[in-house]
Formats: sequence, C-alpha cells, structure tokens
Amino acid sequence: NEECSRQILNGWFLKVVSCVYGMLAVLFNTTNIWRCIAKIPKCENVRSLSNKFWVLLISSGDFLIGLYLLIVAVSDFHYGDKFCNMQAIWRTSSFCSFLGVISTSGSFISMFSMTVMSLIR
Repeated sequence: NEECSRQILNGWFLKVVSCVYGMLAVLFNTTNIWRCIAKIPKCENVRSLSNKFWVLLISSGDFLIGLYLLIVAVSDFHYGDKFCNMQAIWRTSSFCSFLGVISTSGSFISMFSMTVMSLIR
C-alpha cells in the first residue's frame, strides 16, 4: 500500500525518547550490574547479600527493557517508510517474537523483584 505512512514508532518524539531512554537504561543498568557483582563478595551478612541480589535482578530487568527500546528504535530506522509494506513480515518474524520475550521478561523480572524487596523489608 503506497498511501500508508505507518512506521514502528510514529512521530519524532517517540523515536527520540526510545533512543535516549534505551541508551541510558542500557548504560546505567550495565554499570549498576557490574557494581553489584563487584560488591557481592564484600557482603558481610545475608541481608546485605539479599539486597544486592534483588537490586541486581531489578537492574537486569531494566537492562532488558532498555535493550528492547534500542532495538525497536533501530528497527524503526531500518524499516522507515517501508514498514507498511513489511509489517506482516515484521509482525510474524521470529525477531519480533524475540523482542516480545525480551520486553515481557524485563518487565516481569523488575516487577517481581521490586515486589519481593518491598515485602522483605
């Protein structure tokens, strides 16, 4: 359909926000994951170790969400105005399914970890 103007991310605002949030989430959560891993051997008690573990899980989930945002933004750039003609292929592709798994897993990991942390505190 030549008249269709749909894209994966419609509008410049969503494109910019996805790129910026994705990059920041990947950068800061990678940093936080490495810091938590480095501090685990220094934990002196079980409570401290438990807190580090749950923070590590939250950062991992948020990292996955950031990665999802970055990949969607790159895919939007790749398809551009051709998305209308390619949307059936995109939506049925294993790559799109993989992105759904990344997004859902990241959300569930973060929500579960925050729920458990709030319950044990």
